[in-house]
Formats: sequence, structure tokens, C-alpha cells
Amino acid sequence: MIGRATARYFIGVSIMLAAALAVGCGGSEEPSAPGLAQGRWGHTATLLEDGRVLVVGGQETPSRKLDTVEIFDPVTETWSAAASMAQKRSSGHRATLLTDGRVLVTGENDDGVAEIYDPATDQWASTSPMLQARTWASSTLLTDGTVLVAGGLDATKAGREELNTVEIFDPTSGEWTETNSMEQVHAGHSVAVLEDGRLLFVGKYVAELFDQSDNTWSPTTGLMDRERALGTTADVLPDGRVLVTGGQFQQGGYTGVIVPIRNAEVFDPSTETWQSSESMYMSEPRENHPSVRFDDGRVMAIGDRETEIFDPTTDTWTSAGALKNSHGNLSTATLLNDGRVLVVGGQEETDGRLMGTVSVEIYDPATGW
Repeated sequence: MIGRATARYFIGVSIMLAAALAVGCGGSEEPSAPGLAQGRWGHTATLLEDGRVLVVGGQETPSRKLDTVEIFDPVTETWSAAASMAQKRSSGHRATLLTDGRVLVTGENDDGVAEIYDPATDQWASTSPMLQARTWASSTLLTDGTVLVAGGLDATKAGREELNTVEIFDPTSGEWTETNSMEQVHAGHSVAVLEDGRLLFVGKYVAELFDQSDNTWSPTTGLMDRERALGTTADVLPDGRVLVTGGQFQQGGYTGVIVPIRNAEVFDPSTETWQSSESMYMSEPRENHPSVRFDDGRVMAIGDRETEIFDPTTDTWTSAGALKNSHGNLSTATLLNDGRVLVVGGQEETDGRLMGTVSVEIYDPATGW
């Protein structure tokens, strides 16, 4: 028997698919792929082992967070509804592909409950709750198959304290254990896994390194060229360096206005130093934007509509053209197995109201958008 939540979801599928077909109205163009059944931003998108993409949760409006899940099949370019989560999770949750093909989803609920999705059975199973309920943490798969969840904000009703605490999830036992805390508090930070196995955390004004061999933390020797509190991306380049783009800067100190930045810089793990130049700056400021690294080492940064590609051989950017529709902040971009890029959802403003967009677009390096 179909539950009421599932029934409501399938009704929403029909309505949203009809809306997606009408996306050409009001000045928007036809997207390059079928739209979502439900508009969302702040969702996660995970490339599964079979090449499909799992899109989880997010927000449809500022007050409505989602438990619904959709799966994109790049072979047929179609969406299908998957089983819903037990918990609603909005912007700030994380999804991590485990070594056995399942997906761990954490964060953005008061009790710290984590869930695991099994693509083989289309079922969710709850695990032991995290030791600390948190949102806007990072979640990174380690070489031994465990998952490191670090920092974030206290997600309980007690407040939104920034955290430096760290815990590790063992998929075999389903248990969490505490490990050494970070040097600084970090929330909404980005993480890159370096070639030597260390993890680079680009967080609130500073960057630090995590060594998997002994679970220790240390600040990078050099300081970043620009303070970038939240909403950055970090991609490892073919030569082992890390490209960091965008983020937020608070003009005028703590009481100032938060603005996105166009600065990009490169971290060299061999010297633990940062480098930036005018040629590394993006064409426009970006925050909470997605990025993908192609197999040839180039990195695409995706904004509201404009996209550009960084060439690590020259450390310069070139335009990659514009998306057909506005995706605002907190969309996702996933590199598919065939080399194309799937851009999903994001924020759109309609009559002064923020709404999750159903728009989905595919970038083909051979043809563009």
C-alpha cells in the first residue's frame, strides 16, 4: 500500500513535470535535459557505481525542506523517484559514496541521525546517530573505508555554535568514534584529498591539513591570499596542486556586508604555500557554486548562469558559455562517466520569493551547453 508521503510525492512528480515542460514561458529557454519532479536547492548529488546520479533532499522554499529522492539515468536521460529518507534534510546535509556502493547521508537534523541508501534495493536504513548533531559539516571518505565528518554548526535547538569537533563513521560496525579536533572552527568549508593522502580543509579564514596516518591536524604553512569564509570549492589538479575558487568575504568586519568573491588561488602541498594572480581570478564573483574537474585536468566553475574553465597548464580561465536557465546558488554539478556534466536545481527568485528550480542541464565538452 502506498503511504501518504509517497502518494504526495508522485502527485508532485506529475505537477512538476508539467511545469518543467512549460519552462519556456517567461523568458526562460528549454533546458538541455528533463527537469526534476520537484524544485530544490541545497540538495546533494552522488554519482553511483552504475553511473546513475542520486539527488537527495534539499529545500523547495526557505521554509520547506525535503525528504524526497530522485535518480537520473544518463543513458536514457530520464528521472525516476527513489525511496524517501526517514528524515527531511535541507541545505547543509552531506552525502558520501561508501566503498561498497551505498551512500551515507548525514547532518541537518536535531538528533544527529544518519541514514544509508542502498541502490541495489532502493531502501534506506538508519545508523547510529552522530556523536554531535551538526549541519554544514564536511563528510570525506578515508582510504580505509571509514568516513570523516568534521566541523559544521551545532544543529540542535540549543543554538548554532560553530564546531571544531570531528568524528569518524565505520560502515562495518555502523558506529561513530570521536577523533582529534580541528585547530579552528569550520562550517560550510570545502575539502580536497591530496595525492599523499592528507586532506586539505579550506574553512573559515584559514586552511589546515588532516593526516590520515595519525589523525592529526596542522595549519598550512602559508596563509591564503584572501579570506574566504564559506561557499568555496577545492579541486585537485593533475600536478597535485589544489585550485580553490570563490566563497564569501565580509566587508567591514563582523558588522559588514557579506559578498561573494571572484578570487581563485592555488595551494602547493609540497611547500604548503598559496599562490594567486590576476590571471587566476574568475570572470565574476561566486559563492556556494559547484565545480567539476574533467579527466584532462581542467576545472569548470558554474555560477548562476555563466560558466568558465580553468586550464592548469596556463593558470588561466576561459568562458564555457552560459546555462540556458538561472540556477542561482546551491545547485550541484556532477561529472558523468561519459565525460558530460550534469547541473541540477538551485535557487530561483520569482516575485521576490526564493524557490527551488526544477531545471536540469547537461554540458558536453564536445558541443557545449
